[in-house]
Amino acid sequence: MIVCPGCRDSRFKDQMNNILCLSCKKKYFKKNKFIDFITSNSNNTEDIAKKLWGEDLFNKLFSTPKHYINLKNEFQDDWHIFFKGKLIEIGCGSGSDTKDFSNFSNITHVTSIDIGKNTYNLYKYFKNRINVNVYRASALSLPFSNNNFDILYSYGVFHHTTNPKKCFEEAYRVLKNNGAMYLYLYSNHKNNLFKYCGIKIEKYMMFLMKKLSFRMQKIICFLLSPFMWLAFSLPSFLIKILGFKEFSKKIPMNWGTHPFSLVNDLKDRLMAPINHRFTKNELYKMLDGIGFKNLKINEKSTGIFLFCNK
Repeated sequence: MIVCPGCRDSRFKDQMNNILCLSCKKKYFKKNKFIDFITSNSNNTEDIAKKLWGEDLFNKLFSTPKHYINLKNEFQDDWHIFFKGKLIEIGCGSGSDTKDFSNFSNITHVTSIDIGKNTYNLYKYFKNRINVNVYRASALSLPFSNNNFDILYSYGVFHHTTNPKKCFEEAYRVLKNNGAMYLYLYSNHKNNLFKYCGIKIEKYMMFLMKKLSFRMQKIICFLLSPFMWLAFSLPSFLIKILGFKEFSKKIPMNWGTHPFSLVNDLKDRLMAPINHRFTKNELYKMLDGIGFKNLKINEKSTGIFLFCNK
């Protein structure tokens, strides 16, 4: 059930191109099944996030890789048992994962949200599908009633918000009892010297990038990509060829395939208004405190993969 993200009342009145919350009187843009729950009362961090992920990185449908496969491979047994029923995807991006989820026989309904304006184009693609809903909404204040979904999936989103703990609390609220949550999050990589040093450099560069215009930041990411590919991706590839596959994965940006293949990765990291990074212990403590159970937190060279139940 849809609720007002501001007051969580489910009573709405349809108006011309809007719905009005009868409790707090907030208006949200509505066109057919699509509702934009993002109001103009946002802070600078959210404004940057909307511009970066909703208008730049994900403005072309299905342009990003399918990420769910990584979580499926990490938690194969749990995926087989729990990945069925009503699913919510938080941070659907260009819609690559949503598209696959909508065709899974064990998924009865898919609800996908993102903070960016790209959600409207994704809605139009799925508008004739009765088993898919797409909304523009924030992970910090989900516009859904309690105990609503069997599965919550989110890949690389909560660590870019101003309050990850609130995202976890919202996730817990909308999941049904025993519902499953699958997440990917940034690690602080304290046990990986290469990546830990890279994170320190990343933080300094993020600080400098914030002083530049959005356009100049994009140009810098474009120009940096070939250098990062030469410094990290190419050596990693050569080390892998020599037979040191596991060691090659510890090198930052090891997935680059050509000189300009890292542009979007650099945008995602250096232009992001905020990057939270976690340790396994921090996540255990936070999620256990909220009430999640059956916690499985696997830290890999690429980040943290997480599965748990409500």
